[in-house]
Amino acid sequence: MIRLEQMPMTPLRRRFIDDMRLRNYSARTIETYATGVVRVAKHFKRSPDLLGPDDSRSFQLELLKRRVSWCLFNQTVCALRFLYTVTLGRPEMVVHIPFGKKPKTLPIVLSPEEVVRFLEFSIVIPANLRRC
Repeated sequence: MIRLEQMPMTPLRRRFIDDMRLRNYSARTIETYATGVVRVAKHFKRSPDLLGPDDSRSFQLELLKRRVSWCLFNQTVCALRFLYTVTLGRPEMVVHIPFGKKPKTLPIVLSPEEVVRFLEFSIVIPANLRRC
């Protein structure tokens, strides 16, 4: 992770960080959001304030293609939503930046035969050792 001290401080980044500090965001959140916005800027090789809805969509698709964690995906979404809503005053951009949802997996259900096999190998506790 890039530390805030190591990032060149553009006026936009300074304002972005100041907006988060004004709202009492934690130092870790500020660092994570700033890193997310830097990641977007490096990807497009230009300032995020010059990007449009198609750019944010293509960046999200790129994150999915790279198979980043859902946490990183949604942290980047939060950073961009904050940037566009608060710092840049462009709330219309936020509707184009959806959150990702972690796929839900179905529980493993044993077949009746598997249940019988499982119970055959279970340990039988004598009645005098049972607590109930």
